[in-house]
Amino acid sequence: MIKYLKFAFLSLLVCTAPLHASTAETDVATLGWHEFVRGDFREAIVLGRTAGTANGYALACRSGLTLGGFVVKGTETITLLHDAATDCQKALALNPDHYFARMSLAIALSFEGKRLRRVAYAKRAKVYIQDLIAAEPDNALGYGALAAWHAEVSAAGFWARLLLGAKRKLARENFQKALGMGAIDFPLQFEYVKFLARGNGADRLRAVELADAIKAQPSSLAVDMLIKERCARLRPVLIRGGKKAIRAALKEVSAFRHIEDLAAIEPFPLTEPAIPASQTS
Repeated sequence: MIKYLKFAFLSLLVCTAPLHASTAETDVATLGWHEFVRGDFREAIVLGRTAGTANGYALACRSGLTLGGFVVKGTETITLLHDAATDCQKALALNPDHYFARMSLAIALSFEGKRLRRVAYAKRAKVYIQDLIAAEPDNALGYGALAAWHAEVSAAGFWARLLLGAKRKLARENFQKALGMGAIDFPLQFEYVKFLARGNGADRLRAVELADAIKAQPSSLAVDMLIKERCARLRPVLIRGGKKAIRAALKEVSAFRHIEDLAAIEPFPLTEPAIPASQTS
């Protein structure tokens, strides 16, 4: 019965941030990047795959997660989710150390776990995130991803926290560490808004302030406009308060909303990791 526990997972955290400097190329030089920037995610998927490189497949994965998570509805979201995971696996086959391919694969598996209500997918996602932190301990995005993992799983309830070791305290610590290291990408900030929204009155006030700050920041990325729109939708609910209303609003503004209703679709296979899991805690 454990594998059918119902709990939330990572939201679309950092799959849209620029490639980290450790990669051999940059997104700007990747076929499909300009389409991704302006929000033509379908074309970005096609062009990323056409490039046939690790960066190209990683971009296709990120585009698929964005399109499936924030734009389309219904069964197509699962097709995009599964295709995105496959694109990330292709990127890792070409470059097992590709930071954002592994990060995006962790995100894809997290949503698949949410859909199927299976703990194994959440555990695998955490392994990938831990691998990223071990490989690049100075990269703030890894700590942000770990923070979101603890935040979403701990919000799901007692059994999820007990069986998976998720803690709200660790979520807060890792969010603060990531943001303190200068991580300013919109998806990470929005995850922190969601985390604070589940807290006390002081946390909710901080969530409103951060949501306003996100809306005020300039950006040329179409996906950031999606984040801004969700901040605008969440803000009035945070002002009014009420835990039940906030929980409902958080569900509506999160990526891949209502994905649990599509559990009958065949699962994406959970294969062995491309590289050994780290022992990072």
